[in-house]
Amino acid sequence: MMGMLATFAVVVSARGQGGAPNSGLPDVATATEIAYPLNTTTTGMVSLLLTLDASGTVQNTLVLQDTPPLTAAAQAGVQNWTFKAAMFHGKAVAASLPVHVVFNPYNPGGASLVSGGLTRPTMLPTGGGGVPPQILLASYAIYPANTVATGTVVLSARIDKSGHATQLKVVHGAHPLTDAAIAAVQQWGFRPATSAGSPVAGRICIAFIFQRNLS
Repeated sequence: MMGMLATFAVVVSARGQGGAPNSGLPDVATATEIAYPLNTTTTGMVSLLLTLDASGTVQNTLVLQDTPPLTAAAQAGVQNWTFKAAMFHGKAVAASLPVHVVFNPYNPGGASLVSGGLTRPTMLPTGGGGVPPQILLASYAIYPANTVATGTVVLSARIDKSGHATQLKVVHGAHPLTDAAIAAVQQWGFRPATSAGSPVAGRICIAFIFQRNLS
């Protein structure tokens, strides 16, 4: 765990000290659909921490929040994505990127209550080296009323050193579900990334998997 997080500190420290133009955070480059597992009505969030090498290739996937049988579907889906490596002083470097995959309930217009709500991942210790942004508060998206659309929405958000989600970017959309996903994330709370114990900017990826009534 600590070996993975240590690579993250190198990158965010440069952004946190003025955001040098030849430095940058790791990011999702392209994303594809994630299949909702068959024969299950389970909803919830799977949280992954990806270790990317200097080419943006995933070298390791750490499960921070396991939600069977959804975890296997999330891991399989992310394997088809591509990523952009972090940059430090103009050179690509290894870094870690959190990816949170929400298997969203069918709750058109918010009329259907979801028992238990959405559980946030276990918090990582922030002392010592570098730690990526973390989720403090999360909620499901409201499935838009008057639509039968399904699909995956993938968002990339820069979390500034105050813990605010800024520069929210749609990597993969599914009309009209994209707006619902964005509205949900805008209500989430985040803990900023840290480097050597100090808050810095970081990046986080959040995917919503919308499925029709599974009951």
